[in-house]
Amino acid sequence: MSDQKNHTEHQTVINNREYTLQSRTVELENGERHEEYRVLLDGDIIKSWTRGDVARYFGLA
Repeated sequence: MSDQKNHTEHQTVINNREYTLQSRTVELENGERHEEYRVLLDGDIIKSWTRGDVARYFGLA
């Protein structure tokens, strides 16, 4: 899957550090779908794409 702008992006501050949360929906060849997220700090990926819906925990969904 291409990693161009196929995700939503939100900023959040935790312990005085600003993080970027990215979330996306992935559709598999069999039609199954799931949510994934990743976390960036200062533009660097600190948590790669991981299955889960992080947006709902931050009230973003």
